[in-house]
Amino acid sequence: MTYTGAEITMSKWYVVLTKPKQEERAEEHLRMQGGEVFLPRIQLEKMRKAKRVEVLEPLFPGYLFVNVEGCESLVGSIRSTRGVRQLLKFGIEPLEIQSALISDLRNRCYSQIENQIENYQEGSADKQTVFKQGQAVEITSGPFKDYQAIFKQFDGEARAILLLNLLNQQQELLVELEQLQG
Repeated sequence: MTYTGAEITMSKWYVVLTKPKQEERAEEHLRMQGGEVFLPRIQLEKMRKAKRVEVLEPLFPGYLFVNVEGCESLVGSIRSTRGVRQLLKFGIEPLEIQSALISDLRNRCYSQIENQIENYQEGSADKQTVFKQGQAVEITSGPFKDYQAIFKQFDGEARAILLLNLLNQQQELLVELEQLQG
C-alpha cells in the first residue's frame, strides 16, 4: 500500500462499536451530532425468497468510524447516541485510527463496485488453483485488493475463509475463490 502526503491529515478518527444490526442508525445519529462518519459497505449477492439479489451490507458488522475533528465534544456523547454501544478502547483511551487507513478503505470500497461491473462484463474465469491450509495468498479484487492473507479453509465450492491481519488482530474473512491468487 502506498499513501500520498495529501491523504495524511491530523483528523481524529475513532472506531465506534454499534449495537447489533444498528450500524445505519448509529451512522445517522452521529452525523446529526456533527461528526463525519464512515461506514464501509460491501456489495454482496445473497439469496432472498429463492432469488439472487445484490445487497449492500456493512464491511465490518458492528463497527463504524467517526471523525471528531472540529467537534471534539462529540467524544463525550458518543456512548449515549442511538445505535452505539461505545468507542473501541485499549485501556482507558479510545483507539485512534490514522486517516490514511480510512482513506484507503474508502478507495477500496468505492472501487469494489467498479471491479464487480468489470468482472461481470468479462465473465468470471474458473480458477482451478488448489489452496492449502496455511498458504499465503493475495486478494486480487474487492475492498481488500492487494492485501496478503493466510488461507484457512474452503467454504463451499466457490468461497474460502482467510485470516487477515487488520487493526493489529487476525480476523477471519470470507471471500470468493476467484478473488484469490496463490
